Order: sequence, then C-alpha cells, then structure tokens
Amino acid sequence: MSAPTDFISIQPENRSTLEEALEYGWHRLIETAERPYPDLRQPMQTQAAFVALLASERGVLDWQPGDSLDQHRKTTEYAFEIHSKAGTRHGLKAGLQALGCEAVVMPWYQTGEASYSLAVEVSQERPFDRRMAERVQKRLDATKAERDTIDLTLAHDTQTGFMLSGAISRPLIDQEHTATGEMPDDSACRGTLSFYGATQRVLVSDFSPGAKL
Repeated sequence: MSAPTDFISIQPENRSTLEEALEYGWHRLIETAERPYPDLRQPMQTQAAFVALLASERGVLDWQPGDSLDQHRKTTEYAFEIHSKAGTRHGLKAGLQALGCEAVVMPWYQTGEASYSLAVEVSQERPFDRRMAERVQKRLDATKAERDTIDLTLAHDTQTGFMLSGAISRPLIDQEHTATGEMPDDSACRGTLSFYGATQRVLVSDFSPGAKL
C-alpha cells in the first residue's frame, strides 16, 4: 500500500493490505478530527466517521450500508455482547435491539415444537416494511445457532389509552341574610340549601332566622 511519508505502520511485516488500510484510516481520522478523545472508542458517542472502523475492529458481521447511523452505532456497541452470547436467546435479543426492535424468544420446549426450533416475536413502534423485515431476518441468521430454526412473527407495537378531562371555575355564591329582633339562646333557625355541579359549585342560601321578641 502506498502511503504518505509521515505514516509509519506499527504492525508486523506480515500484515495484510486490509489491516494496513484500516490502520491508515485510523491515522488519518485521528489526525483530522478536532476532538477525537475521550469518546474515540465509544460507538454511541464517537464521531460518525469512526463508527465503521470500530465495527471492523469489533468483528461486526452484519453491517449494512443502508442502515441508519443510530443502527450502526448500536450494532457496534452490542458487538461484543452479540459475539459472546451468539446462539442464545440473550444474543438474539441483543442483535435485534441494535436494530431498534424488541423481541420475545421462546425455545422449543416452551412451544411444544420440534427440537432446536425457536419462536421469535419482533416488534417496533412503526410498521415493518420489506427492507426492515429483511434486516431482521439477516440479523437473526447472523446470531442464531447453526442448528436452530426460527419461526418469525413481526408485530406492530401500538399503545392506546382512555382519558377524561374537564374544566373548573370559581364557585358562584348567591345568598341573602335577613335577621330581625333579639335572639334568645334557644332560638329556632332555618338552615341552608346547597347543590353541586360536575364542573362548578353553586351555593344558594336563604337564611332567615326567626325568634320570639
């Protein structure tokens, strides 16, 4: 590989052209990046140009140019977890989470199907289109055990709710007081009348105490 004179590879002489190209790519990106550190090796925080190099370093197998940057970041972030737990239910879920999906994985002994078969239900907030359905299938093929067969179900995750609302206003009070004479201690008094509404309180009172003079 031809390279500028200021680039010196630190890899052994038996390095491949691809290995040297990746090394040179890191060299150029770090050299031109304004602030590569401390997030250089963090897939979720690093600059977009570094994500593909991190994915190559971490051995990402299912890398699709058409994926969004967020999917590329998550695929790279979950790479070690996917590799270490490939072929397990946890590994399948981690691979699908990198695509922004949620998954329920049920093994054959829970579904009563043939041995080494898995029932996988995958959901996301938006409806699945053909491209996304193919991405899910490729991700499952890349992370499942070779002997496993998968029965895939794609579901649209929807939420609904019921809400009651209303408005309130200040209470309306209309009252009239009339009192005559001198009130003894054993006076008999007439009381008040009140009624309430759903959104406001209305109090009407006609209070007319009477007494013997």
